[in-house]
Amino acid sequence: MRIILTGDRGVGKTTVCRRVIEIARKKGLSCVGTITSQQGEDLLVEDISTGERRLLAVVAGSKEIPDGIPSCHFLFSREGIEFGRGALRKEGDLLIIDEFGRLELTGRGFDNALAAFKKHRSAILVVRDILKDELLEKLDGVDLRVVEITERNREEAPREIFELACGDVNAH
Repeated sequence: MRIILTGDRGVGKTTVCRRVIEIARKKGLSCVGTITSQQGEDLLVEDISTGERRLLAVVAGSKEIPDGIPSCHFLFSREGIEFGRGALRKEGDLLIIDEFGRLELTGRGFDNALAAFKKHRSAILVVRDILKDELLEKLDGVDLRVVEITERNREEAPREIFELACGDVNAH
């Protein structure tokens, strides 16, 4: 099943994704896609299948990125974006896209994210609550489930999300 994972900033959406990946790998499933994380003023993108990381963006004004793409509070690296696009082209049992943002909503950034999400039978796409409705409009007609991560449910959420996303894959 396809899952939209949402929640407030800092609630633990990325941590939940990392725990879902651990569960999936223990069950012998392959995981592909991207995880983003912030380290200081840098935003990194990780290819889930290899663990390799690249600079995706910097806080606007903190550093210079030649030919960078400005968006909201960040300046995005074209090299980092292409690296993320490549990670989303890979095949696996479970696709995770953390996180779908304003650039993707406007057809830039990881512009192949929605196509990858629609193509994979078991997929998790992370989006901040503020962008959820816009994303759902773009996914009108796609069979999916929305799960909100909160401080109350974030400990149990990884196992439940894994079962929702991969229950049918795991049965094979």
